[in-house]
Amino acid sequence: MATVRPWPRGPRQRLPRTIAPFRWEAVSSYIDRLARANHIGVSTLRGHVAESCAARPRPDWLAVVSGQPEQVIRSRLCGLAGDPTALKQYLRRPLCQRCMARKGIHEPVYCYLPAHVSVCHRHRRWIGSPTRVLDDQVDLRDRPTVLSAGRTHRRLARQYSEVDLHDALGDARHILVFWAHAERHVAAGILQNGLEAHVVAYPDVIAVAATLLTARPRVEQPRTPTEPAWPTLLLDRINERTGAHHADATPVEQWAQYRRLFATAVLTTRSDGAELACRAEGSAVLNVPYQ
Repeated sequence: MATVRPWPRGPRQRLPRTIAPFRWEAVSSYIDRLARANHIGVSTLRGHVAESCAARPRPDWLAVVSGQPEQVIRSRLCGLAGDPTALKQYLRRPLCQRCMARKGIHEPVYCYLPAHVSVCHRHRRWIGSPTRVLDDQVDLRDRPTVLSAGRTHRRLARQYSEVDLHDALGDARHILVFWAHAERHVAAGILQNGLEAHVVAYPDVIAVAATLLTARPRVEQPRTPTEPAWPTLLLDRINERTGAHHADATPVEQWAQYRRLFATAVLTTRSDGAELACRAEGSAVLNVPYQ
């Protein structure tokens, strides 16, 4: 009896023109660009590289069609079939318009960029949150503090884990919000919504987060009789870095208290239940939700 061979599945030939994917690029963005380069319908190409119209593109099928190595497809694109990446941790934003123009690309290239990729230093443009379209990319040529904060943000991302940096940025925002309310600074960027307010607040957020990360190891150590007044020292350091004149050390004291609680619980037991309980207790101290 003759063996029945399965019907061939998936594409078997590459398109005439290929383009290279960018790191962190959304697979939908890459397929759009690949379809335009070959003058075919985007929906047609999407259906050609996925199991169904509702499924994510398969990396092996997309590699055949694009002519790119499958390893390149897997390592650079986000949102492929079987991709375990939690895309909610990142923001889908277009890469710098001028960087793309230098490469001969004149349509938006959308990527799930990490939070620390917020500034294009080559062209001095804002590409961070909450940028959604190319017109949102703010010119930073007259904003040296934002450019400097962008470099500091990248350095922090290299030095600290993603979780630690995320927590520090959240704590920094809470501290700045406290001061804005306490000092009745209703015009503070940290209290406003929108792109411009986010850019205005960015240098202070990064400066406060960097200060907290630097001080955290010492603050988390057990108290000693000769311990310096860390909240006061932190307040002075924050004022020095931001050029502000905050006088109320309450949010810094709350942050230090939370860090001590968390460190004590971790030293007592490494169980997940203790860490979650400590986070909940610390959230009560700061009066903010921790996620």
